[in-house]
Amino acid sequence: MQYKKNLVRVLNEQRVLQQAFNFGPISRSQISKNLKLNKVTVSDIVASLIDRRYLLELGQGDSTENGGRKPTILEFNAQLGYVINFDLGYDYIDRMFNLMDGRVISLERYPAKDMSIDDRLELMTSLIHTELLDDQIPLRGVSIAIHGIIDKNQILYAPFIDFKGLDVAKIMADKLGVPVLLENEANLSVIYERDFESNDDIDNIICISIHKGIGAGIVINNHLYTGKHGEAGEIGHTIIYDHEFRRRRAPNTIESYCSEDAILDMIREVKGQPTLGTNEIVALYAQHDPDVAQILDDFCFYIANIIYNTIVTLDPRRVALNSNLIALIPELLGKIKANIPHLTNDETQVYLVDDVRNATLLGGCSLIIQHVLKMQSGQLAFRR
Repeated sequence: MQYKKNLVRVLNEQRVLQQAFNFGPISRSQISKNLKLNKVTVSDIVASLIDRRYLLELGQGDSTENGGRKPTILEFNAQLGYVINFDLGYDYIDRMFNLMDGRVISLERYPAKDMSIDDRLELMTSLIHTELLDDQIPLRGVSIAIHGIIDKNQILYAPFIDFKGLDVAKIMADKLGVPVLLENEANLSVIYERDFESNDDIDNIICISIHKGIGAGIVINNHLYTGKHGEAGEIGHTIIYDHEFRRRRAPNTIESYCSEDAILDMIREVKGQPTLGTNEIVALYAQHDPDVAQILDDFCFYIANIIYNTIVTLDPRRVALNSNLIALIPELLGKIKANIPHLTNDETQVYLVDDVRNATLLGGCSLIIQHVLKMQSGQLAFRR
């Protein structure tokens, strides 16, 4: 019986904290009304959360229409601590500092091409502290975006970085003394869409990340779906069955045709300029270069069919695209949408992530904050 009482107390505490986080500034009476909990219970929980610095009292709010005592307004304490979020790209390391409400404190990119995983971990450890925050604000947790397959906080597969079988989360946690969570970068992008951009309590979203590879983050009924071994969403490895398939025996995959790297390599080859960068390719497209236009038209056709296959497989409410190339050439989105077949008249919303640069890092921020606050994933709604 005591166990059940303690469990109910913990669950109610989470619900009260969620109310303050998602809807604050807010009064005790409003929390009581929203949760249908009696005011004494709410006041007792709030007092405990204030004592532990999770909540702050801001002062008195306005009286109700009927007059009476002015309510005391509560707010989640964003300075309860800070979190750090890393994105381990092929040739870079991104680092973002956030307060506990998701507010961005700083964002930096560090070159890391040809850097070993040991050197990367050493660099990341050296980047943990910031002079932008008061010494009294402690580090609460770290998230790390991995371009590969993650299961149970372990890296099972990573095509672009040799992790040497290292337990990266444990190594970092032992050094820093805080929780460290690893997650696939496409999964973090869809967490960003759910927790920063969605206005729905229950959502079904796919976020297709098109970078060096192609992956899909999947949220079903507000929960991240990763499959039995973390492989769900690895759509870039889908095999292309063409008339050459049996002869080749070694199959081609979708991302070998239409990842951003594949597209850039095709353009470099056809133009005979192996050092062409993304910005130069964007300029060639703006100049209506016929070679670049044809390759990017093919890219739009391929991506449209990837989206279609995803829609008829999972039937999400919306599909977000996380792609630097599409962000730099916005016209591509219209061409992609025009190429998507439809089985019914009820078209799925398809759009570009509004913060391509930071979506993965902010998804990591949400992941680690909800873990630190002992919230189930998807319970907190962050504001930009």
